[in-house]
Amino acid sequence: MRARTAACTVLLALSAALTACGSSDSKADPAACKAAMEKQFKDAMAAGDKAKAQDRPDACVGVDDQTVKKYATEIMQKQLGDTLDKDSDTLDKDLKDLQTAQP
Repeated sequence: MRARTAACTVLLALSAALTACGSSDSKADPAACKAAMEKQFKDAMAAGDKAKAQDRPDACVGVDDQTVKKYATEIMQKQLGDTLDKDSDTLDKDLKDLQTAQP
């Protein structure tokens, strides 16, 4: 449950990053931007409930808003998928542990 709360907090943080002005720039490095966003996301997840909204990473300056939104969506989808898979595995194990022996 805590992971879900942190994920929502991080989603808000990434959304805040999208409000920064961005324009296409020939010097922009989209790969560096995505890597910086992933690190920012990972750091926010580690902070859990204490995570704070953050600005757009410096590496994303010059990367267009549409690309930044795409990266934010990809990062969140991957994290939510990983979290749901982990929760599902834990639930399956817990249910298996609860099964009683058949007579």
